[in-house]
Amino acid sequence: MLGGINGALKGVCRFGTNLWRDRKGVTALEFAIVGPVFLALLLAILYTMLIYLAQQMLETAAQSAGRLMLTGAVQTTQLANGHVGMTASDFKNAICNGFSGTGPNGQAISTPSMLPSMLSCSRLTVNVTTVSAYNVSNASSPTFTYDSNGVLTSTGTGYNYQASGAGQNRIVVLQLIYLWPTGKGPLGLDLSDQPNGNRKLVATSVFTTENYTCNTSQTSC
Repeated sequence: MLGGINGALKGVCRFGTNLWRDRKGVTALEFAIVGPVFLALLLAILYTMLIYLAQQMLETAAQSAGRLMLTGAVQTTQLANGHVGMTASDFKNAICNGFSGTGPNGQAISTPSMLPSMLSCSRLTVNVTTVSAYNVSNASSPTFTYDSNGVLTSTGTGYNYQASGAGQNRIVVLQLIYLWPTGKGPLGLDLSDQPNGNRKLVATSVFTTENYTCNTSQTSC
């Protein structure tokens, strides 16, 4: 009887030893434990990276659009639609799709789209204003207002660059505001700061206009 018990115990010990030494399936088990966390962390990095990428693209578009306004092209070009000097909708369309027209000296002007294809024009808002001095407060983000359903009702933006005569030494603040659809990321990451899972990206360009001449059909530009 005692020998049978000892034999059984030895068998159990041998089985335990073999089980401890058997490394088959360890890699799969470890990946099952660590893999989901690693993948979630990787997705969180991509989630954040896309926001920074969109912000950088918006900054580049703001610099290009600001250059057109700095040189007076926005204020004085005669467009194919007959407008002399861009309206707010003309300027936004020029940023999204490019434009062509005739400058005040009769020269042809053509510019490609400044907004990357990754960004949608329907989510873009343009804010232009003039200020009397360079000041951080002048470049603060406009306040967006929403109704109870999260529908945008007011952007708090405008389009004002004009003054009497030519536009030399006018300080202009140009802002491109974009509602980037973020939603919620992995690991509970949520970088949205607007309703409906959007994040407001703002690119600001502040500059002093060069000495440009109004078009002959304009009294001010």
